[in-house]
Amino acid sequence: ALAGGAAGCSERLTQPGQCPELCPGGTPVGQEEILTALPDNDSTFTGYTDASAGAVMLVGSGIPTAADTSYGVLRFTRPDSVTYRDTLRAYTVDSAEFAMLVVAHDTAVHDAKIQLYRLPSSIDTTALSYAALAPLFTPANFVGEMPLPDTATADTVRLKVTGAAVGQIAIQPSDFSKLAIGIAIVGGVPTGGRVGNTKSILPPSLLTYITPTAASPSPVSIGATTDFTGYITRQVPAVDPALLTVGGVPSSRVLIRFPWSARLRDSVTIVRATLELVPAQPTEGLPNDAGTLNVRGLATDFGAKSPVEPLSLGAVSLPANTTDTVRVEIATVLQFWQTGLLRPPAIFLSVSPEVETFTRAVFGS
Repeated sequence: ALAGGAAGCSERLTQPGQCPELCPGGTPVGQEEILTALPDNDSTFTGYTDASAGAVMLVGSGIPTAADTSYGVLRFTRPDSVTYRDTLRAYTVDSAEFAMLVVAHDTAVHDAKIQLYRLPSSIDTTALSYAALAPLFTPANFVGEMPLPDTATADTVRLKVTGAAVGQIAIQPSDFSKLAIGIAIVGGVPTGGRVGNTKSILPPSLLTYITPTAASPSPVSIGATTDFTGYITRQVPAVDPALLTVGGVPSSRVLIRFPWSARLRDSVTIVRATLELVPAQPTEGLPNDAGTLNVRGLATDFGAKSPVEPLSLGAVSLPANTTDTVRVEIATVLQFWQTGLLRPPAIFLSVSPEVETFTRAVFGS
């Protein structure tokens, strides 16, 4: 009996517990839970980035909406004389070639063209307005046009100016060595393109072939310095404070805050999380050139100036004319909330490339 009692009281330190209350039972159960954004805690903030900070000019007709028209402006500095045989001489222009990078356009529009127009050299580039610029895009100022390729979204386009059109790019003494050019993109249907500016990987260029005024002239070529690139749009949409607007120019971002219970923080394993956004109107943009909606968690909640955590990222493409609910997988963001790496249960929405895309979306608040 003593031996039996001793055996019954022995400890089994290397074996799992025998009591049912110490053992997990059953199989894990997946559950779905809907978190509705906190009322009066989502906001649109506008003005983070303006057009001058981008590497492209957004040029088009009827894009992103039927009421929109955007024109690009280039201004070159070209000398009015060249040194030839140790003498500074005037010259005549034989021909010229413009080159520019079209970063993206809608390849489904097969008759799209990029057109160039001569603008007054005195144009005030610090105060461009659509009302002042639009009347200058007339046949009298037409320099030339080139088709946009159907086979590639991005390509370098070149326009050679010869013959009578050379007179449209001649620089008079009153021009003070400046040559201003307007850019339009047109097609049989509303279309547009993103044209590289001076900050792009291939800035616009102008190469001029000339004949110096000399007894025995020989043809030479001279380059030009691009001293300004920019664009102007017919309208800048107003931001409705009762809705959530993301994208556009100047750029808008959205802050949304959510409830976060102790149960979600301590008692579950998050395997999937889907942010659902309901468009209040069709998504604006250039067909076949969608921007990307980015969703990031906040490192600290300072409202409009809140820093985001770059690793907590969810992203989805935003095609033009989207009316269905937009869904973004953001499990990484919620897992950061759960582990405490991101304390505030809030997210920031933005569109990339910021101010370099026609994409603009408006969601219900």
